[in-house]
Amino acid sequence: MADLEQVYRLNSTTFAERWSHDGLKRALEDGYALLLCMDEKLLAGYLLSHDVLDEVHIMQIIVAPACRRQGIAEQLSRMLLAARPGRTVLLEVRASNAAAQQLYAKLGFVRSGIRKGYYVSQQDDGIREDAILMHYRSAVGSTEKTT
Repeated sequence: MADLEQVYRLNSTTFAERWSHDGLKRALEDGYALLLCMDEKLLAGYLLSHDVLDEVHIMQIIVAPACRRQGIAEQLSRMLLAARPGRTVLLEVRASNAAAQQLYAKLGFVRSGIRKGYYVSQQDDGIREDAILMHYRSAVGSTEKTT
């Protein structure tokens, strides 16, 4: 909670569909997990996730513009995956965000569907963008059978 103001500022400058300050606060109060990457006392990036039974949903991964291309999103993602062995991890990513899709594929996520018109436009032109659904299924504790 001590870093909530920095999380809110980074969130509000990054996403067109940003969360309100109260929405972020309620999410944390309701048990959402927040992984932070700090550069000194400044927030370099964060990952917000929500556990539901045996699944984990990545709600947001944001890296500050000045800190991008330094592996922060990958480190945060790997920390989450290591902390949730045996769980299925789900996320949505903008269809136009090829860099994020490549990162998730590198981590072992696979494409599992599309949500048509899921995201609001970042150009404020009223056109909605599709979301690519991706999931990661850890082999640890998996009950899936292979033939």
